[in-house]
Amino acid sequence: MDTFHKSRLSLSIAAWATLAVSAFWGLYFMAPGYAKAAFSLCMWASVASFPFVLVKRNDFTRQANWLLCALVAMAVVQTLRSAIDTNPELDAIGNKWLTLFGNEYTALLLVPPLFAYLGTLGYGARLLRNVTYTYLAVGLALSVLMKFPLSMLMTFAVVFYPYANKKYRLLILLAAVGAFVKATTGENPSRMYLIVLGFALCAYFLVYKVKDNSKVLKAFAVAVVIAPLVMFVPILGSTDNDETTFQKIQAYIMQESGDESMASDTRTFLYLEMAEDLTNTNSWVFGKGAFSRYYSLYFDESSMGKYGRLSSEVPFLNYLLRGGLLYVAAYFSLLVYAVYLGIWKGRNKFVQSIAVIALGWYFNSFVGDITGCRFYHFAFFLLLGCCLSCKWRNCSDVEIQALLTLRRKQREVSRQYC
Repeated sequence: MDTFHKSRLSLSIAAWATLAVSAFWGLYFMAPGYAKAAFSLCMWASVASFPFVLVKRNDFTRQANWLLCALVAMAVVQTLRSAIDTNPELDAIGNKWLTLFGNEYTALLLVPPLFAYLGTLGYGARLLRNVTYTYLAVGLALSVLMKFPLSMLMTFAVVFYPYANKKYRLLILLAAVGAFVKATTGENPSRMYLIVLGFALCAYFLVYKVKDNSKVLKAFAVAVVIAPLVMFVPILGSTDNDETTFQKIQAYIMQESGDESMASDTRTFLYLEMAEDLTNTNSWVFGKGAFSRYYSLYFDESSMGKYGRLSSEVPFLNYLLRGGLLYVAAYFSLLVYAVYLGIWKGRNKFVQSIAVIALGWYFNSFVGDITGCRFYHFAFFLLLGCCLSCKWRNCSDVEIQALLTLRRKQREVSRQYC
């Protein structure tokens, strides 16, 4: 099977598996055990279909390849750590092997960066665009009778909006409306969706509507990259007596709007508990492995303090738990480096809009629950690969328009652009 067919198969399996889980249960953790196992099996099948030849055959910079290879290598090492760990506590919530390979928050959690290599292909983004359109169309139909949120596709789908026809623009707009509704209504409104939508709108308006936007984009990027490092990371070194950033934001929102649901602080204790656990287990540098837990007093209903939680609602903390500071440094360096290449070195609006989306992913990783391994995680990293790719960065806007809207067979596109 050639690279094109492997790429299409890999993306399609991930998309249909995510569709199935979302259609019936809405969220992964709400699905029964057999559905989670089937979903994870599909994700591993997607990884098995991946064209690994791209790890050597790509047009990324040396620094990008170093970071990606480091992430892939650490994912393998952390998985092996858990595989050879004989601690009986790993079987506390079921068979160790089923949890390690059958749960998206363990070994699969470390997999998505691999899909950045698909960004080096001339037809990679076009394949993703076609799969995304199918996902949106089928998802809209399923949402009539089943649980199916289109909102999470706003983490990346907006980058295709300028190149879509009317009906697909409508689908992307419906996903945006869904993200706004989900962020502002219901018993548990989600600030994460508001952040996702905010950066999606910035990716469109700052790039396509603001003239001479170079200085604006660079200033925006610098501010977003610095913000979590100043606002959220220091919480790891806080004490119970320190007022954290989340607590300050909570007080401000409640004072201004009186809306307690949007102002509730659900993140401070997650940072504090993770920091305490990593300190007590000496796991800051290397983490605790792909299948690992941390102790949470808040969630420990039995007060036994024995098994702890499998994952946190904050992606940054999850990566810190699984791979330690080494994995976190490589993961977020890759995001920031891709943003730098897209905004400072990119010659077209497409990679610039991807860079803004990457800023949103980076920021949300310290706040919102975008943890996991689903279609939109793979899709995001594929697009991130476009920022890392010399071909995509050096295309003009006219060439990007032709590449994403060309009415030819995929094989012809691949021969022309790869």
